[in-house]
Amino acid sequence: MLRAIVTGGATNIGRAITERFLADGARVVVGQPDVAVAQPLVDRFGDRVIPLPVDVGDAAQCRRFVDAAAQQLDGLDVLVNNAAITGAGALARLADVKPEDFDRMVGVNLGGPVFCSQAAVPAMKASGGGVIVQVSSVNAYKPQPGASLYAATKAALVSLTQSMGRELAADGIRVVAVAPGDIRVDTSAGSAEVMAKAGLDSGIEAQTPLGQGEPADVAETVAFLCSGTAKFVTGTTWTVDGGLLA
Repeated sequence: MLRAIVTGGATNIGRAITERFLADGARVVVGQPDVAVAQPLVDRFGDRVIPLPVDVGDAAQCRRFVDAAAQQLDGLDVLVNNAAITGAGALARLADVKPEDFDRMVGVNLGGPVFCSQAAVPAMKASGGGVIVQVSSVNAYKPQPGASLYAATKAALVSLTQSMGRELAADGIRVVAVAPGDIRVDTSAGSAEVMAKAGLDSGIEAQTPLGQGEPADVAETVAFLCSGTAKFVTGTTWTVDGGLLA
């Protein structure tokens, strides 16, 4: 039985990834600042879903969370670093970025994956290996107006994935990333409204040949990358963007 952690695993793309793992019989620890949002998953899947509180912007919390999760699961096979500041909260023109905004964005979007991964490695080594998945963004390659800092953190995840993939290969740990494009989530409408008020247009929807995707599209890619079928895939990022970068 797969033992997985998904940060931000009760909402949007994270929820789809959690549900995809559960559909295959996995047990999943879902990390959220407010674990109440995971209750619908618990109601549906019972004790195969374990909600634990965490703010991944706090390195000490990352360590405590992953340690507790690995103990609850009796080991660890997969870590999905999905939690991030995104949507309307990630939108800010360069001139409007405040030091506290910078610290929070970098702490959550980059620090969270770094410190959760750091904590997960010993448990994965003890289990004979594992997979770490970073949820990046197509903005790592195609930044949108008014989201320069967000795009920079997602580009950093692409580089981090390459470095970690090489470093952890000897421990039997694969490290991969996915870069979603225009995915319809709960925050999509709010983000579009904020951008419109600021006179910004990402242009992503109009430039995506396959139109807008669904969280399940990302989840299916993650499930493949975590499977034995992808055992020779590491240190790379898979775009799930409906052809945007083609």
